[in-house]
Amino acid sequence: MKIVVFGATGQIGTVVMQHLLQAFPNDEVLGCSRSAKGVHYLPFNVYSDDWSALTNVHVVVNIVGIIEERGENTFEKAHVQVVRDVLKQREAMGNPRIVHVSVLGADVKSKAEYARTKGVADALLLAAQNIAIVRPSFVLTRGTAIVQKVNMIVKMSKWMMGIVPMPAHFLNPKFQPVMGEDVADLIVKLATSSECGIFYATGPKVLTLAQMIAYSKSKIKIISLPKWATHWLFMLLTLFKNPFMNRDQYYLLASDNVHDNARMEALLGRKAMDCEKFWEKEIK
Repeated sequence: MKIVVFGATGQIGTVVMQHLLQAFPNDEVLGCSRSAKGVHYLPFNVYSDDWSALTNVHVVVNIVGIIEERGENTFEKAHVQVVRDVLKQREAMGNPRIVHVSVLGADVKSKAEYARTKGVADALLLAAQNIAIVRPSFVLTRGTAIVQKVNMIVKMSKWMMGIVPMPAHFLNPKFQPVMGEDVADLIVKLATSSECGIFYATGPKVLTLAQMIAYSKSKIKIISLPKWATHWLFMLLTLFKNPFMNRDQYYLLASDNVHDNARMEALLGRKAMDCEKFWEKEIK
């Protein structure tokens, strides 16, 4: 069996490659990305390289994605164009099964371009055959974006004598973070499964941003500010480059991000991993 992984050197892709190589030691697992190095990797620009090197493929795992647009690297290009290209090249690759990593909250009607383009890509894939789509909540790997955001808030609190004013509509939404190992194990199972459709990858515990901040070793007091007093200020700030958030992240942090994970757990044959130790270790 030959498994090709696009986006193999990103935060999620790195974990997925480790689990695939361990699960299929006698098969060919090929990680493709522009920064790929090593015996199991192929330097490959999914936007422009010649796909003729990818033949006799049994499974394609697509993990290509960005959380922030930079220059020509747009959400439309990274999320939609890549999926269009995978589908276009599918027959030449050998009509492989496709396992695609999307996001919980993917919606063609979303105000956030990140989630909207993920929704468009999912729709394209769902119109095809032999497709499995993984929709995870925040994927917990070392240094992941949500950890960076929370640690930034913790750092801000130290500048402000332990007090952090926060918009209430950031504090109330519920999230269901999932360990990167669970996402990787789910992809391993889906690589050889015949099951298709959407698989929601969420952890066992629902958290709010305030609860994530509470894992800090510092004593922090959060002052909740009403939405009417902060919305337009944040909208203005997102027009400029800033380290805290862009407009897409603003919308995503202000919306619930939870879902039942029964289908994931049934395929894994176990419960989703507990995330407590991760938060205790990663939040400063």
